[in-house]
Amino acid sequence: MIFKHRRWQERWQINEEGIATHDTGLRVRWEDGQGVAENAEEIALTLVPEHGTHNAPAMVQRLVREGAKLLINPNSRGWRDSDS
Repeated sequence: MIFKHRRWQERWQINEEGIATHDTGLRVRWEDGQGVAENAEEIALTLVPEHGTHNAPAMVQRLVREGAKLLINPNSRGWRDSDS
């Protein structure tokens, strides 16, 4: 079975400062025990034309969770991964 978000990790880069950047341009950093988006509103606006105003905020929040997951464990295989 091929999943919708298969190989999602390949869409992320982590720089030396510990910022995870998605190919949409969303930047996520780790702060006070959670992932924080630096430019969530800006990215949500770029997602609206293709995905709609009702979906864009939820998509950004999913991406923030992905970025945080990779900042915790860069070798993560996903949310169901028991050893991440």
